[in-house]
Amino acid sequence: RKKYKKFLTRAGFKVTEAANAMEASEALMKGKSLLDLILLDIQMAEVDGRDVFDIIDEYCPNIPVIVSSVYPVSEQKFRIPRAADYFHKLSKEETLLEKIRSVLGLENPKK
Repeated sequence: RKKYKKFLTRAGFKVTEAANAMEASEALMKGKSLLDLILLDIQMAEVDGRDVFDIIDEYCPNIPVIVSSVYPVSEQKFRIPRAADYFHKLSKEETLLEKIRSVLGLENPKK
């Protein structure tokens, strides 16, 4: 979580982080109008990421979710089929950045 926060902050994004489902719920209720995207892990302490996705989908359906997990992308898609995109944690951070920009409709810089 901290690694991604540091990387995305350097890339120019404002990042709100949550260590667990309770913190995520609080962040959603306080700032759902301020959130543009959610990066969601499937494996969470106490609550499965699928349950958190269902809450997001119910109460914040306009906020896209990128699932981020150590599970293969095919497994991520099986577990949470309606996410905007999927990211394998062993992939490069630049891949995550490209996915975020794509989901948000931001231009990717030319390589």
